[in-house]
Amino acid sequence: MKMTKIIALLLIGLTVLSCSKKEKQTDTDVASEDVIISEVVSADVFQRKLSENPNAVILDVRTPEEVADGYIEGAINIDFRSPDFQTQIGELDKSVPYMVYCASGGRSGDTATLMKELKFKEVYDLKEGFKGWSAKGLPSVLPSN
Repeated sequence: MKMTKIIALLLIGLTVLSCSKKEKQTDTDVASEDVIISEVVSADVFQRKLSENPNAVILDVRTPEEVADGYIEGAINIDFRSPDFQTQIGELDKSVPYMVYCASGGRSGDTATLMKELKFKEVYDLKEGFKGWSAKGLPSVLPSN
């Protein structure tokens, strides 16, 4: 009789545990258009992802004065401090990968968060920004005037 009660309690316990368990969502459960990647990456990883993603857009969110000191070749500049910054970001193509940077990582982090909220599919934020990029001796260009 005791053994029957123990087995019954174990079965009830297992049933309760299995019913309360949340199923882990897999990539196959999510439509591909819903997948959002947003990562902070080192300068080395940023550079590697640039070479692996020829369609990636390099987005520099520094001020024009900061850009005058140099930028990553191919970058487009949208000034984070511009009054219509969010509007400009919202008008970008959300389906392509974005490589975002600022001077040291703060504004690009805020931009990456905004882009995630706006459902951009793939955003990589350069850790330590352009300062970290330059400190590694990675290539940059000066604006031509």
